[in-house]
Amino acid sequence: MAILNRACGSKSNAGLAHPLRWLLVLAALVVTAPVAWAALDQDGQTITRLAEEVNSGEAKVRRAALKALASRGPEALEPLALLVGDPERGIRSDAIGAIAAIYVEPPPRERVSSAEDAFGWTRYRTTPWAVPPALLSNLVRALADEWPSVRREATYALGVVMTPPIDPRVADELIYSLADPDGSVRLAAARALGRLRATRAGDQLIGRIADTDLPVRLAAIAAVGEIREERALVALQGQLDYYRGATVGRAALEALARIAHRSTTNLFAQERFSKSEAHRRYAYEGIARLGETAAADAVAMEQTLTGERNEAVAAAMAFALAAAGRPYVDRLVLALADPDTANQALDYVVELGTAQPSVLVPYLKHADPIVRERVATAMGFVGDAGAEVALSQLTSDGSPLVRRAAETAIIRMRVSQQAGKLRPAP
Repeated sequence: MAILNRACGSKSNAGLAHPLRWLLVLAALVVTAPVAWAALDQDGQTITRLAEEVNSGEAKVRRAALKALASRGPEALEPLALLVGDPERGIRSDAIGAIAAIYVEPPPRERVSSAEDAFGWTRYRTTPWAVPPALLSNLVRALADEWPSVRREATYALGVVMTPPIDPRVADELIYSLADPDGSVRLAAARALGRLRATRAGDQLIGRIADTDLPVRLAAIAAVGEIREERALVALQGQLDYYRGATVGRAALEALARIAHRSTTNLFAQERFSKSEAHRRYAYEGIARLGETAAADAVAMEQTLTGERNEAVAAAMAFALAAAGRPYVDRLVLALADPDTANQALDYVVELGTAQPSVLVPYLKHADPIVRERVATAMGFVGDAGAEVALSQLTSDGSPLVRRAAETAIIRMRVSQQAGKLRPAP
């Protein structure tokens, strides 16, 4: 426990003394005995030995342990959690990055060099390993670190390792970070709060729509959309009206489409004929989420779809038609195999599957392994316990990518089940 004792004496900005943060840390700072991870690795070392070395009084020994732990899997999370509280800034920062790399599988030919990188590669590349109590508490504690870079990395790391809904106390700490004097930390906080669906952050995120830093403003706009904060409607409409045709205006329309309040019905009906491809896409997303497409409107939309040349807009139209009960799930599934629309279509498939899980199960047997992989990923987020049997069959699929996706989906579903978030099997 030597490192933890030293870390307790480390400095923090006086202006960043979070009111709940230290209480949460003291209440939750539990270090599980490293003996549980005593499996031998290829080098003959054990996690137990490395866990002892992270408590060394010598920085070079701790750094060597960090390097060794960074090459391992989730069994390294507990000892790495101790290094998040290391007295050396470089070790603290690198430990956070190593932890994020355990949770996130980067795209081909990429590597996780920071928690910010890991966060940016979409939630679909994350494996929801259980979060050791010491890791959560030390990441929360790092939100008050004296170095902005560490505060930023800790914020992104929380966005990576946690899954919604999150503990209100942790949400409050991230909300506090929205007032950080460093713009990059405020940006990270807004993005993390949106990703984690922290609905209690509504007021503060609305306030950040007027932030002096444009990236923070855009992140706050996106976040109020992700948490579907209806109180932001007036502010978002104002941003759309003032910045129409600019980045902020497009972001505001996307957020309005995520909230999909009935008062925006006419707005989406108008914007679907916009010259802007982004505006047309977000209009159709809003129409899909409103769920009020009449049969005649659906027929007209199908006719318009045949002439739409932009694939992103076409995918959004298929989403709206599928949400209206038309047979367009096939079209979205095909979009999963297109690198240009894969993540967009995955969002749509998850939304549709959440409403009706059974619609996705047949596609787990699709002939294209890319489709099987991405539908398996979607099922993990849909969280239907009845799909676990079908996913289990994919763990012996001929494609390693499909096997990994199925295994990750099952892990996600079981973690959700333990947390009481999973819908029961019929």
